[in-house]
Amino acid sequence: MTRRVVVVGGGAAGTLVAIHLAHQANRETEVTVVEPRPRLGEGVAYSTRDESHLLNVPAGGMSIYPNDALHFARWAESNESDYVPRRRYAAYLREELERLLREKRKVTFRHVRLPAIGVATSPLSVDVVGERIHTDRVVIALGNASPTRPEWLGAIDAPRVVNDPWAHGALDRVRDGSTVLCIGTGLTFVDVALSLTRRSCQVTATSRHGLLPQAHAPATPEPTLAQLSDTASPATVLRWIREQSDWRAALQALRPETQRIWRNWTETDRRQFLRHSRRHWDVHRHRMAPEVAQALQKSMADGTVVVQRGDGRRLAESGAYDYIVLCTGPDDGAAISQPPLASLVARGLARSGPHGMGIDTDPDTGQLIAADGTLVPDVFALGPMRRGTLWESTAIPEIRSEASRLAAMLLV
Repeated sequence: MTRRVVVVGGGAAGTLVAIHLAHQANRETEVTVVEPRPRLGEGVAYSTRDESHLLNVPAGGMSIYPNDALHFARWAESNESDYVPRRRYAAYLREELERLLREKRKVTFRHVRLPAIGVATSPLSVDVVGERIHTDRVVIALGNASPTRPEWLGAIDAPRVVNDPWAHGALDRVRDGSTVLCIGTGLTFVDVALSLTRRSCQVTATSRHGLLPQAHAPATPEPTLAQLSDTASPATVLRWIREQSDWRAALQALRPETQRIWRNWTETDRRQFLRHSRRHWDVHRHRMAPEVAQALQKSMADGTVVVQRGDGRRLAESGAYDYIVLCTGPDDGAAISQPPLASLVARGLARSGPHGMGIDTDPDTGQLIAADGTLVPDVFALGPMRRGTLWESTAIPEIRSEASRLAAMLLV
């Protein structure tokens, strides 16, 4: 009997699911990816065409396959320590999927180039305009949501505001030589600054903390985690990181255990971590490639880029800038109120994830949890959608492992 799987979302997470389904299938399998973009793998992170936008992880950490760490490095003909242009990663995902589909005669593949507008469960199906796609399993792999536009931006002339810098052609309307205010100082800002300074723009960035992502550095030996118990509190974990000789190595050692530690924390622990430590965690955990950090520092040294702690609204309303670019990063809670998840929420078949991040899922399987706390049969999620449940679920090393495990469950 043919197994039918529909994957909603064709960015990196959705494409990784399709790849692992094709890789593991030993029976007749129909895989449908519902993704409006014409090319798979090009979600928020990997749709850029700018060669200066590099992966934030060395090539040795970007393999599709958990048991073949250098698969991507070989494909990219790079050293495992190299930081490859991000656009190449999408091509890597597509080429591997195409190779598997040529070799795996049992797998039938279809890319539906339309947005999913709803998911129904009786019978299980995914709706797009003009079609209802019936299936045996559904995987929600929507990736990172766009930033949410603050209400106060509505008072500023719309042509001056770039709400989503990753939307196709979003920065094209920024004229060369303009003054630009970026709201947010994270990795999105870094990419925007690199693109705009090459066009002679003067870029100012602001956030409440004024913190920039840290840079990667050569690896040092990882410390042991023996001092951290299963019930270590956020304060204990953060203190342990500070006590190590190299905080980067400490974070790397901690990474395989981060999901377990997050799950063992109480709701109060998690809430305190998010309130007091999240921003500092993010800028140390999600780092810049060394070349990117050097380019940014050069622009800051010559005054082309200015980073300051402050009130973004006040600066935006000052009239001192030609354009305002929203660089606040993805909104962890936005997808739940938009299609196709909104259709599940309306019927009580999905709910917000812990602390309003993503959607609620079973920690072990990724199966959706309904409003009444029961599991939703045959509907799963992975990637950024599971951040509230797992915390560490947005980077390729975690997503590829999720995709591999999920594919094995879906094919049973």
